[in-house]
Amino acid sequence: MKKEYAVALCLLCLAIGFYFGRKTISYETETRYIKGDVVRDTVWDTRLVSETIPSEPELIYKVDTVFKDSIVFIDIRVDTAAIINDYITKREYSAVLFDNPQHGKLSIWETVQYNSLSEIKYEFIPVYKEITKYRIKTWQPYVGASFNTFNQVTVGAGTFHKNTGVDLQYIHDFSLQKKGYGLGVRYKF
Repeated sequence: MKKEYAVALCLLCLAIGFYFGRKTISYETETRYIKGDVVRDTVWDTRLVSETIPSEPELIYKVDTVFKDSIVFIDIRVDTAAIINDYITKREYSAVLFDNPQHGKLSIWETVQYNSLSEIKYEFIPVYKEITKYRIKTWQPYVGASFNTFNQVTVGAGTFHKNTGVDLQYIHDFSLQKKGYGLGVRYKF
């Protein structure tokens, strides 16, 4: 009769531990931003969308001072050589359009020569969002059995709540032919 009661008690503890282990689970979420592969390219085929000629253009002037018979003349002419030099000069511009931890970084480089856009280079470093969800059991049931050098066999079950656990053991001593129960407290670290 006692044996049946002990087995029923152990099974009851196991069932309660299993129920609480499955029902009391907490979730934690970890979000990380991971850099992706760098994408680089050059756009050669740029199309002119619109062109506007200003009503009063900004011209480059050359100021010349001429002395003639004690009279000073100031000659102001358009500097054609400076305009041609400005026309053939190759200019490179760069800008970072955005740089943030959620989307990545986009940089562009433009080259202007002969009054037109000759090329656009870009570099994009994407960032991917990775969300990891963890299931953390706050109640963890367990069962166990053991044999020791005192010729005793124990069978037990219990549960852990976070790091502290309680267990109930059925002990059978083969040398003294005694049976008993044990109550234990456990701690995980």
